[in-house]
Amino acid sequence: MNRLRITDRLKAVRERAGYTVRDFARALGYGEKFSSYRTYETSYKKEELPLAMVKTMLPLLVGRGDPPITPNEVWNLAGVTAGVVGLATPAPAKPPPPATVPEQDYGNQVAIPEYDVTTSAGPGMVPELCAPQDGLRPVEHWNLPRGYVAAFTEAPDMLAIIRVAGDSMEPDYQAGDRVLVDTAHRVPSPPGVYVLWDGYGLVLKRLELLPGMDEPRRVRIMSINPAYSVYELTLDEISINGRVVGKWTWK
Repeated sequence: MNRLRITDRLKAVRERAGYTVRDFARALGYGEKFSSYRTYETSYKKEELPLAMVKTMLPLLVGRGDPPITPNEVWNLAGVTAGVVGLATPAPAKPPPPATVPEQDYGNQVAIPEYDVTTSAGPGMVPELCAPQDGLRPVEHWNLPRGYVAAFTEAPDMLAIIRVAGDSMEPDYQAGDRVLVDTAHRVPSPPGVYVLWDGYGLVLKRLELLPGMDEPRRVRIMSINPAYSVYELTLDEISINGRVVGKWTWK
C-alpha cells in the first residue's frame, strides 16, 4: 500500500481536528496570510514537515477529533516518534544513498526581484510591504542559480531583495546592505531576523515567539544594537513580510 503524501496526511489530521484552513493558519500564527500555510497541504514536496512547525501544531491537535488525535500522530508528520513522556526520538533512519557529487544546474536561473523600499533597522516610516504579492514593482532583478538558492529556502520564487537603513541592527546589518528575504516564511519560528511592519514602519528586527497558549501569541522584537530597547507586540499587531536568509557584503 502506498503511503499517503505529507500534504494529504496534514489535511486529513487538520480536518479531523475540526479546523478550516483559515482557522488553523491563524492558530499557527499566519494571521490572515493563510495561503502561506495552504502550500503545506497542496504543493509541499518534502516527505516530512519542519520539526518546529509540528511542535507548534501539537497543542492545537492532540486530543481533538474522533478518535482523538494522539501525540504520536502529530510527531509523525515530522518523521519522529513521541515517547511516553512526550520526548521525541528520531524514527529509524533511511539508509543513505551512495555518495555522489551532485551536479548543479547553473543554467537554471531564478530571477530575484529587488524592491525600492527600505527596511529601517531602527524606527521606520515606510508603510509599503516588500512581498511580491503586495503589488510593488521591482526596480531590478538578480539572477542566481536555482540550485544555489535552494540551499537557503524551499521557495526560491518567493525571495525578494531590499535595502537596510538605520543602525539598530549593527554590526550585523549596516545601512545600505541588501538583504535576501524569504517572503514565504511569515511565522517567527524558529527565532531569527525578519522584515515586518510593526505599526510604525517597515523594520528589520530579530523576532522570538513567546511561549504560552493565549491568543493572539506575543512576539518579542529585538535589535542587535544594545542602544535600542526590546519591545513586545501580538501577532495580530504586526505583519511579517519574511525571514532574512542572507545579505550581500562588498569588499
